[in-house]
Amino acid sequence: MSGPPTMFEAPHAAPPPEDGYIQPNLGHGLRIWWAYWWPTFLLSVFLSIGVNVSLKIAYEYTNIPGRLVGPIVRFDSYAFPYIVGFFILAYVLRKNFRHFRIGLLSNHGGPGAEVLPPTFRRTARIWWSFTWRTIVYRIIVAAAVFFPLGWIVGFLTAIFRGVSAVPSLITVFVAVANEAVVGLFVIYSNILDEDIADFRVALLPRAVPAFNYVAPPTPPQVATPAGE
Repeated sequence: MSGPPTMFEAPHAAPPPEDGYIQPNLGHGLRIWWAYWWPTFLLSVFLSIGVNVSLKIAYEYTNIPGRLVGPIVRFDSYAFPYIVGFFILAYVLRKNFRHFRIGLLSNHGGPGAEVLPPTFRRTARIWWSFTWRTIVYRIIVAAAVFFPLGWIVGFLTAIFRGVSAVPSLITVFVAVANEAVVGLFVIYSNILDEDIADFRVALLPRAVPAFNYVAPPTPPQVATPAGE
């Protein structure tokens, strides 16, 4: 006999309620986070590398001033994840996941609520709510993690003398893990089933594509004699 469902169970463990609302659990949060995070991360890395290499080549072979190239090369890797993240978020809000989709409900999900389209303005509201929270939480986590990490990196540097890549890889891994964990936490705790502006971010059953709809057959028309 199976035990009671937990927050880690897949969404298909129980059918959606009659009103279409699905209670978010960690499984939903993981799926949404993964659909958002991996394309944002990869595209940000590729864009940052492409822009930095292009700017360095332009700086070497043109008269572009260094005071313009320096700040861009230094800070674009921090800006690209949030710029790219806006467009990935717009895609995720329209995505049909395996057992659910994200819906924006009017009236904060109250009586008579309707599913609203994810317009540019609503997407920007969700993106800003996600962005400022991740920035704040990442700073807090970094302050708590990177101080003891400095001691560990220093210890490893003393052990692996001449192999500077090991401490650098550890630092990069911790930074990426910090970003990923904070992003998942914000999506699950501060976005799903929360009120943003005049709507609520909820989980709904998958949308049925229009091409899956089969119209009922039209009954044949029986000709009747004129005058009847």
